[in-house]
Amino acid sequence: MNKRIWMLFSLLFVGVISMNIKTCAAEITETTTEITTETTTEAIQDILPPGNISVEIDNKGYIQLQWDAVLGADKYVIYRRVDHEELTAEYATSKKLKFKDKKVDKGHVYYYSIKAVNATSESAISKEVYKFVEVDKPQVTGTFTKKKKIKLTWDVVPAADEYVVYKQFSSGDYIEVDKTKKNSYKDSYVKSGEYYKYKVAYRIKLNNGKTIEKKSKVCSVYSNLIDPKKKMVALTFDDGPGRYTQEIVDCLKENDARATFYVLGCNINGYKKAMKNAHKIGCEIGNHSYNHKILSTISADDVKTQMKDTDAKIEKVIGEKAVTMRPPGGGVNKTVQEVVGKPVILWSIDTLDWKHRNTQKTISSVMNNVKDGDIILMHDIHEPTKRAALYLIPALKKQGYQLVTVSELAEYRGYKLKKGSIYHSLRKKK
Repeated sequence: MNKRIWMLFSLLFVGVISMNIKTCAAEITETTTEITTETTTEAIQDILPPGNISVEIDNKGYIQLQWDAVLGADKYVIYRRVDHEELTAEYATSKKLKFKDKKVDKGHVYYYSIKAVNATSESAISKEVYKFVEVDKPQVTGTFTKKKKIKLTWDVVPAADEYVVYKQFSSGDYIEVDKTKKNSYKDSYVKSGEYYKYKVAYRIKLNNGKTIEKKSKVCSVYSNLIDPKKKMVALTFDDGPGRYTQEIVDCLKENDARATFYVLGCNINGYKKAMKNAHKIGCEIGNHSYNHKILSTISADDVKTQMKDTDAKIEKVIGEKAVTMRPPGGGVNKTVQEVVGKPVILWSIDTLDWKHRNTQKTISSVMNNVKDGDIILMHDIHEPTKRAALYLIPALKKQGYQLVTVSELAEYRGYKLKKGSIYHSLRKKK
């Protein structure tokens, strides 16, 4: 009996020991797993973001990024965003410690951040660096409008949050007068016949709290439709009005320009509207005789009739008589000078457009010879001349010429036009 009890007790003891061993083994396994997991987590955290990131613009205008190596990294992921947009998805990758971004344009701010990556882990994303791809100083243009305001316009800088307009006051200081998100500004506080000076700055607010601001050069504007300090010429058109006159008038209007139309009395009835429209935009209507008679070959009375009949038709259409005249073919003598009763306007550039009827020759004769104070002769009854005029009007303006009437040219160059006197040009008096 004692022997059986002893055997049962022995078996029970062995079972307890076995269970304890299994339990310990399980605990050891669990502990090992935890240690492995912790070790792996620590390995991921050991990969740091790239540091010492530099960002420069190379001599080709590309943005060059460089950074320090990260231990254990196989490659680097570059993130980019432009101006105030959100962070983009992965922009590029590099196995080197540098990256060149060729997809950049002037006037934008480019922000970059980088993370390090290997086969099993990746770092956090680095702090952002940025580079502003500069534009030239804002190019500001100023004009005096027919509503007696000065209008400033300038090129858009894409990254700009706002533009700041500075105006020079009597103290000589430039004082801020406006902030705007537009690329234009109108100044109503101007007096006629004075010069006003402005500067415009674009302002960019960066994400790090800093601000970029760059001012333009001084923009000087004369508060009148014509600036006497700038170059000016008078385009003149003879023998109309005709079927091409209106297109020329439209082009003049689009370019804030004016011309003088020396009209024939016999043509007025057929093109009254074109003549009215020319007068409406500030063009001058001059007398070119009634039916193109060479005035130097006819009597004094006939000259008077040619002038009188044409003036009557001009006045009926635009409400006033012609102030200046041009003799057909330039035919003038002492008798003509004595009886026409108006200043005699000839020319300093004869395009000979009536003779060659060639658009390019007309353009070249003007662009190769034009100078300040010139009076240019063309004829608005020829289609090649019309095409030349549509080119010349904006082209001359682009070269800095103000296109004015003969009477305006005389006024701003200091001439008091006299009846019967002959004028070929109206240049600045020394």
